Amino acid sequence: MRAFLLAPVLLALPAAVHAEPVQEARSATGACLSAIIDNAPVEDIDGDDVTIRRGADPVSCTVRVMAGEPVLIRDAVMVALKRRDEVFSPAKTRWEPGQWASRETFCNIPGRRAFAAFLSTAKPGLQPVATVTVFETKERDPRCDRDAGVQTIAAAEPPPTALAAEERTAPEPTLLPVAPKPEKAKKKGLRERLGLGKKD
Repeated sequence: MRAFLLAPVLLALPAAVHAEPVQEARSATGACLSAIIDNAPVEDIDGDDVTIRRGADPVSCTVRVMAGEPVLIRDAVMVALKRRDEVFSPAKTRWEPGQWASRETFCNIPGRRAFAAFLSTAKPGLQPVATVTVFETKERDPRCDRDAGVQTIAAAEPPPTALAAEERTAPEPTLLPVAPKPEKAKKKGLRERLGLGKKD
């Protein structure tokens, strides 16, 4: 009887483990969108699994996710994009993924200010799991609306690696599994740093 009662709890554990990076990725992406589009006061933030970095030239906001399943993290980013009134959609032009699983650009609806979000998703087992950079351009990129052929992107960021520390990013990714994080004191969650509750 006791085993029967414990079964739902045990089944829920994997979902709980995946939930935090997904929630943090969604909240951080939403914060970056607000920073660039609404000029919200978002600064550099270091969470347990997610970081936010502001760029000045050009003005940008980048989310870097170091934990979670790539597919779930991508879904979380897409949720944040879809919540905006700017109506983000995939650019018509595709991008060469290189050492990433995928690299995508999402552009807002034409006829307004020109915003874009560039999303890179890693292959399973590599870090960072995903990065998304939100930025504004003076003019809308024509590749948002027409297929210019598969594009190669200059290496503006390091490729994913299996190393846990961002400072030790190798020039080439490896196929080694991500090493488990050592036990450490619980830091303040990213959602708390952004002033958000447990739910969006």
